[in-house]
Amino acid sequence: MFMLILLGAAVAFFVVAMIMAAGSGKKGQGQSQGRSQNRSRSSSGNGQSARREDLRLPYRYADDMLFVHGDSVWTGLVLPTAIDEYLNASELQAMAEGPARGLLNLARGDRNVECHYRKVYQPITALTWAEDLNAIAWEPTDNYKAYNLRKAEYQERIGAKRERNILLVKLGSIKRNGGTGVLADGAEPFDEPGLLSGARGAADQAVSTATGVADEYLSPSVLAEWTQVAIEVHESLEGLKGTPLTREELVWLIRKPLHGDLPVPPEPVLGSRAWGPDQFDLVVDFSGENRKTHIVLHQYDEVTGEQQTSYTTTLVAANWPAETRFRQSTAWARYAAQHVDFPVEIDMRFTLIPYLKFKGRADKIRGNLVDEMNDMANSGRTPDTKLAGQVTRAQELVDDIEEHKMPGMEAQIRFTISASDVKELERRRRVLEMQFKQDLKVTLLRPTRQQWRLLQSQLPGDAPKLPIAPYLRLQEVEQLGAGLPTAGTELGDNPEQRSGKRLGWVGNLVGWAGKMPVHYSLHVGPARNDGGGLAIVGASGGGKSSLALQKFYEESESGVRCLVIDPKTDFAQMCYYLAFGAQVNDPAFASDAEQGLLGTEHSTFHPVNPEFWAETEVVDLLKGQAGVLDPWVIARDVPSGRLLAESMLRGFLGDEDYQRVRLPVIEGMATVIGRYNSAIRQAVDQGLTAREAEQSVARPTLWQVVDEVVAAYDHAVATGDREAMKDLKLAQMLLTELRTLPYARLSFAEHPQPLSSMRKRRTVITLRGFQSPASSDPRHWNPAERLAATALMAVVELGSQMLDVGYEKNPVTGEVGLRPKALFVDEAYVVTATESGRDLMRRALKQGRSYLAVTVLITQQAIDLVQIEDSEARSGGANQIHTVFAFKQKSAQEASLVAPLLGRPENDPKVIAALQELRTGVCLQRDADKRVGTVAVDLVFQEILAATDTNGTTRPARQGVNPPLSVWEWTFLQEVQEDPARAAPQERPAETPAL
Repeated sequence: MFMLILLGAAVAFFVVAMIMAAGSGKKGQGQSQGRSQNRSRSSSGNGQSARREDLRLPYRYADDMLFVHGDSVWTGLVLPTAIDEYLNASELQAMAEGPARGLLNLARGDRNVECHYRKVYQPITALTWAEDLNAIAWEPTDNYKAYNLRKAEYQERIGAKRERNILLVKLGSIKRNGGTGVLADGAEPFDEPGLLSGARGAADQAVSTATGVADEYLSPSVLAEWTQVAIEVHESLEGLKGTPLTREELVWLIRKPLHGDLPVPPEPVLGSRAWGPDQFDLVVDFSGENRKTHIVLHQYDEVTGEQQTSYTTTLVAANWPAETRFRQSTAWARYAAQHVDFPVEIDMRFTLIPYLKFKGRADKIRGNLVDEMNDMANSGRTPDTKLAGQVTRAQELVDDIEEHKMPGMEAQIRFTISASDVKELERRRRVLEMQFKQDLKVTLLRPTRQQWRLLQSQLPGDAPKLPIAPYLRLQEVEQLGAGLPTAGTELGDNPEQRSGKRLGWVGNLVGWAGKMPVHYSLHVGPARNDGGGLAIVGASGGGKSSLALQKFYEESESGVRCLVIDPKTDFAQMCYYLAFGAQVNDPAFASDAEQGLLGTEHSTFHPVNPEFWAETEVVDLLKGQAGVLDPWVIARDVPSGRLLAESMLRGFLGDEDYQRVRLPVIEGMATVIGRYNSAIRQAVDQGLTAREAEQSVARPTLWQVVDEVVAAYDHAVATGDREAMKDLKLAQMLLTELRTLPYARLSFAEHPQPLSSMRKRRTVITLRGFQSPASSDPRHWNPAERLAATALMAVVELGSQMLDVGYEKNPVTGEVGLRPKALFVDEAYVVTATESGRDLMRRALKQGRSYLAVTVLITQQAIDLVQIEDSEARSGGANQIHTVFAFKQKSAQEASLVAPLLGRPENDPKVIAALQELRTGVCLQRDADKRVGTVAVDLVFQEILAATDTNGTTRPARQGVNPPLSVWEWTFLQEVQEDPARAAPQERPAETPAL
């Protein structure tokens, strides 16, 4: 109900209860009853009822496709937000033209069409996000669940909001009143007997009088016809890629203006259903004060009764530049959303005018201006330049209309701001007026004594009449798109609907794009049928390791089986700190770690988090047994092992030496493989199956190949075959030496044994002492660098095979399926620098999607990853790297190599400049939807900052305190009183929103 009570002459006090009647949920039957605006019906009651009925806001029906407001029928679309930060000029132009192209389809008829655009900010319901994320995890630990719930608390405490762009279109009137609409006049669906039913008796009439609620009957057949009209409107606007405004979203849109900067409570919203006499849904109720320059909004906590107050005011765009040139930085809607440091909501009411009517009005305006100019000339006065300019522009508008046969629109743009007190509200008003005046040359005015009507105008449906000058602008439809109304900063996981099925989810919080949180989960890409790769690139010290380590922690705790190739031991160090705490700073800790004694009875170091350590395995390959990297041990089958053996020997020896010994090597491989095949055939002949034979016969080994080469050389010496001796001498010498060299020796053993099966949450394979090649070009590697790089490639092959496991039973749901897996490869450029390494990565990325295994490539060099993506594109395949995080690059040349990986041209000046200017902890992200924007990584917790610190100067101080066992006791970074590593502030993560 709405009651207006005058208190003196200065202030009006009002109470509003907005009530929405719902209709039948069954097609073709039932009725919608509720409170409605109904003069004829109410006149049969007393005067009080009539007054209450008139002033109640007249929402009468709503479903997920349309709503009825008074006699008007409306439909709504939720428009997607598109990030425009790194779009080029042609892409920006296409983005600006998009809304106009869609709206032109609505103005093809002979009637004006009313539309209503709203840009509002909806607080993110982070708790729901966290619960959903925990629910889809394969085997989440208690700490993982707490981790997400704490991050939900963190987002809500800093007031994370999501931008919502809503377009409402008036379809027409249920009374055929000849107003605006999308159908020809007289073609609107209409119920001849009338839509309103009378009171059924004295009792019903008495109840109606007491409650102010009139029963009504909305014919299901008429509603069905209007629904079809709405569907056709949505189809005509499909270029906008919007989704229908649901009933729940409509209710929130009604509630939002009446809460100001207060949170809109998540009250339940009932779906459409049949209603009995005098029943209704209470959508919102509030009280407030209508002041001269603003509205005071009061909301009450139904449990505690506590009153909360917000202050809100609306400004009108009163004066625009005579000529506006489209520029990204000064697009009015984008500017309000991204360049003002407080939320500015936009309310734009506009009417689309068909071509002939638009032309007529423009002709009339031009004629009036010409007449005025002629009158001045006839009276002996010289027309001023301002009037002459207006005549010129009017003529240009008429010429454009005539040439393009285009419709136009009459629009009014308003900006609403809210605050918790009047002082802050006035400060925001002054800032907004000043910024618009200085940067956009737009004058904003605040109408006095009209704030209540301006607030009402924000509500969906028909707008109240404003007695003041409304500052309407007659303009081309393109002016709406020129404001870039849907430009935003939304990045990251974005579930989509395909064939009625929801693909993907919203993953862990990784950082912020402007004011928007960015979420990312490794397996969202494969879930959306995208590639199975993630690339994290950037120079040393830019923050890429911190992001990679954070994702490693999150994914492994969620139940993803993670395997890390960790040549620098950064991942191992993180695991040590989270498991053993401050003990990692003890001088003797590293020795026990290298010997594999941690947590055993032979060590003095025992975990402070036993549960975490029990699910962690750290394997130092260089301390391990020889032969663990034998190609036939690693490979899936014998033919694959042969190819891998060739690649490894080429890598160990270098191209030049390998070509000199290739023939003896090939002959040696043929011999040992032939012997193996004979043994297989013999086993099968003895009654074994092929599978049993493969399990019983030992595979070839690289040791055997070398033995064959040595035996061939010895035979040549014994027989005096000088020609054979010449070819074999170098081969046997080089291959024999390989058995003893660092890294290479891991590939040679008489009886090689594979690593134990990877069954824990986390397995970290380290190569302590590994020295990455100084150059990314293999032609410049020295022998030691070649050995290290080839061994690393073999380890990656080993890792990809270890992740290739079959179906498992989900320990949470009991269902059988593929467990999600992840392979992290640090210093990935060492592997991808060679063609054989790139082939390995292509296979891993392609197979990963099928096996639900994502490969995370962490590297300083992007060029090799670009080559992998380009080769896929040339072969007609999809990109295998679904997401890229690019951190600071040291030079323009390096930045130009990263740009194509982000989907931008290598000479893109915006991207190249941005990549060189990024701060530590800030990156450019290309998400699964190919959107590119700037992201400030947010580690959120002090404990994660300490665990992910890879700087030898700051790490000891940060890791000098044991992390609490439970994430519930972890500390938000914004609450940290003093950083233990404050002596190195440059290593702190990027700034994040303050609590």
